[in-house]
Amino acid sequence: MEARESTEKTDNDFGAYSMESENIEIYHPPLRRLRRFFYRNLGPPKMPGAFSLGCFLVEKFPGRIPFTKYASKDHYTFYIPAFGTDAYRRVIRGGILRDFHLGGGPAAVTFAVTSRCPCSCYHCSADRRSRKFEMDTEMAKNVIEQCVELMSGSVVFTGGEPMMRDDLPQLISYTRDVSATPQMFTSGYFLDKSRIEMLRDAGLDVLFVSLDSPFADEHDRIRGVEGLFSRACKGLKYAAQAGIRTGISTFATHESVARRYPEMFFKLGEKLGVSELTIFDVTPTGKLMNREDMLLTPEEHRYLSDLQEGQFARKSGPKIVTMSYVNDTSIIGCFAAKYQIHITHDGYVTPCDFTPIHFGNVLEEPLSVIWNRMRAHPEYRKKTVSCRMQDPEFRRRYIKKIPPGARLPYPIERIPME
Repeated sequence: MEARESTEKTDNDFGAYSMESENIEIYHPPLRRLRRFFYRNLGPPKMPGAFSLGCFLVEKFPGRIPFTKYASKDHYTFYIPAFGTDAYRRVIRGGILRDFHLGGGPAAVTFAVTSRCPCSCYHCSADRRSRKFEMDTEMAKNVIEQCVELMSGSVVFTGGEPMMRDDLPQLISYTRDVSATPQMFTSGYFLDKSRIEMLRDAGLDVLFVSLDSPFADEHDRIRGVEGLFSRACKGLKYAAQAGIRTGISTFATHESVARRYPEMFFKLGEKLGVSELTIFDVTPTGKLMNREDMLLTPEEHRYLSDLQEGQFARKSGPKIVTMSYVNDTSIIGCFAAKYQIHITHDGYVTPCDFTPIHFGNVLEEPLSVIWNRMRAHPEYRKKTVSCRMQDPEFRRRYIKKIPPGARLPYPIERIPME
């Protein structure tokens, strides 16, 4: 309550959003039932090739498929490459091969190119990782090349704070040179005009900025950096004006859902010219490893799913992607080790950003070998389910067996199998 009152009295460049703001339209029961009927009977995860078929259809019939909203005229969502590119075609081919067990790799790789960061977030998912080593430029380029050889379409630079690397423009340009889509998640700490122009000239395709609250003082307190909210919002606006595709990334908690933060972020995104809003579920990992009390309730997941499902009726504003909707077993399910993998700054390969277990190090053996090992594991060769890191049984079998204080990510072979 204190954060709300102090923020509403502040006159900043981006406006203040009171808790009494008018809600956006989010729920359409008959169409919701029709969409879910379609996915349960025809769509992922039951039908092999459904992901690639969906990618083909949204490209061939842009704006004419029911229940769809595009991030831009050439992107269904920024999580897959632009239509008509080599990267997009690679994602389609890779998806078919993967679903029919003929090869193929993840559609996207998130690559934490550094552990360095100017923020001190209470929810940092990179907690307990080594700070002793960071890949040099040539090592990082080799990893990017291996991602493309594995048929990934997007390489998403994360951290830490990726903009703390002086060679980031080189890595972005190299990603473009090998026909993949370079994307980035950032806190916005370094997003001034000159750096945004540098990112654009290097070929950055998509820029997501992480915001934890629609209220400046609350966001700054969570991140431990005074003035960060204003800096991040200005950076988003500059980037959109410079021609970089932009998005807001946030995460939902019990409090943020109760206070309707997702709807406030939608309106803030509209004001900043943002094209996509991603709402992750809070996940017990990193600094929050033991905070299973923070897991969202079924009602909270339903609210977030409704927010995405109702968006096709809205003609303006950013596209909304909620993990509560995407991770639903009737839609796509868990992305980990199927559509996505994560590589740490020191080379460890994990199923996703939030999974604190690894299957090998790309600096010691080829990424393709690690990918095949991961896909052969009993847990990851199963059909997709809802987010594994939010599944109590998965956490019991794997996460709770990680020794307290152990360095992360933890090797999967050291976790005793049942």
